[in-house]
Amino acid sequence: MENNIKTKVWVLLTAIFLTQLYLASALTISSAETIPNEVQPGERFSLDLKVENNLNEDVENVVVSLVLEPTVSTTTGQIIYQPPFAPYQSSSEATIEEINNGDDEKIGFDLTAFSDAVSGTYNIPVKVSYTLSDNGTRVNNEGLGVISVVVNAKPKIELSSEGDILIKGTKGKISIKVINSGLGDSKFLSIGISQIPGIRITSTNKVYIGNVDSNDFDVADFDVFVNTDALSSINLPVVLTYTDSQNKQVTENKIISINAYTAKEATDLGLIGKNNAFVIILSLVGVLVLFLIYRRIKKKNRNKRNGQ
Repeated sequence: MENNIKTKVWVLLTAIFLTQLYLASALTISSAETIPNEVQPGERFSLDLKVENNLNEDVENVVVSLVLEPTVSTTTGQIIYQPPFAPYQSSSEATIEEINNGDDEKIGFDLTAFSDAVSGTYNIPVKVSYTLSDNGTRVNNEGLGVISVVVNAKPKIELSSEGDILIKGTKGKISIKVINSGLGDSKFLSIGISQIPGIRITSTNKVYIGNVDSNDFDVADFDVFVNTDALSSINLPVVLTYTDSQNKQVTENKIISINAYTAKEATDLGLIGKNNAFVIILSLVGVLVLFLIYRRIKKKNRNKRNGQ
């Protein structure tokens, strides 16, 4: 029994020693970088690797290969895994003439992501073949490691202003159309506007829209009152917040331009009919009359309190 235990311990220690020896005596990927860091579907990108020689001797004619072919099931023949990448006007192999013991060398690959690639993190196995400089032994298709590439189909949010023709001195509605022209969906999207001179927001200043999928749109409405002293062209600050396909929170600050008109300007431009202009003018006059009456009553009550 004691001998069996000693044997098992010896086997275990030997396995650990050989594993550590192999890891310490091999070619390894010491760093990997994609430019850009996150790749969009259909986008070209570069993959830069640094290969380090941890062997006890120099190597030459080093060929590093990216395994981009699909992994096929040996039983069903179906594709199990397919990295959504392909070489761009280049090869999936790169050659290094020599790597001395303890040194490292950089290599680069030009790749492109498939146009239908789904957002996610994809692993690319890397293999290496090399010749030992001391005795000329050739080592073929040794596993060099696995690198990861992140695909992120990003939304692209564009805004346009719709809604009522804004007439100075009256209530109106600003409708902001939110268009997602990007490759990815936006989730939990909300849109907010800020108080600015000339415009008074009479409804909530922030609207929750929810999800706006790729190649889709939605509309957010805001009730406002346009002051008589408002500028004819108003730059309205807009804040967008949403989550992208990688569940990253995104905040965007945008500006949309809206126009405000006097009743006469809107009529002259044909934006409203003369009857509508007449109604608006009467409304403005009515508001002015009510304001004057209010001031007169307030002044009269104040004089009474003062004993006049």
